[in-house]
Amino acid sequence: METRKRVLDHSFQRDIAREVAELLLSGGICIIPTDTLYGIVALEQFSASVHRIFNIKNRSTSKPFIRLIGRLEALSQYTDQKLPPSLRQYWPGPLTLIFRGREENTVAVRFPDTPFLSEVFIHLGNRGIVAPSANISGESNIFDCNQLLEVFQGLVDLIVCQEGGLRETKASTILDIAQEPWNILRQGSLAIEVHDQGTGPP
Repeated sequence: METRKRVLDHSFQRDIAREVAELLLSGGICIIPTDTLYGIVALEQFSASVHRIFNIKNRSTSKPFIRLIGRLEALSQYTDQKLPPSLRQYWPGPLTLIFRGREENTVAVRFPDTPFLSEVFIHLGNRGIVAPSANISGESNIFDCNQLLEVFQGLVDLIVCQEGGLRETKASTILDIAQEPWNILRQGSLAIEVHDQGTGPP
């Protein structure tokens, strides 16, 4: 497989978003910038593509991937829980929430806040994507495009590099609201305190 490279700038954002969406809709795998890290993304409806990402990352299938959604209405695909009112100010944003799942015990979902991903989701509709970080499991996060190309050349269909480089930041904050009391599993790029948000389902 030959991995294509695109550099994301404002002028070509719409065209690149369409290209990413078309690849995903055909079962492809892409690396794209999110509002936190670079992510390896695929449509979850293509189980073979999802399995490929597990292999690429050398990650155990017992550790499910986060899902990214492009609109709040898509949350209902994964859980009967609603987004608690006290957390609405953080979505879209760098907050991953663990909900009670429909088909799994729990499911991790994030509604990212970037114009580029919003453009991608215009073409994907309510379809969710799996989006683990673009690194090998257990290794450091990658922010440099050349390093992404070195590590993932021939393993993914397309790598979209952020023009000027991706700002080094932490991964998203992870908050488990599937049970009471709520529990912060990872303090990431969003500073949040549980007692400020209340506990329990809405």
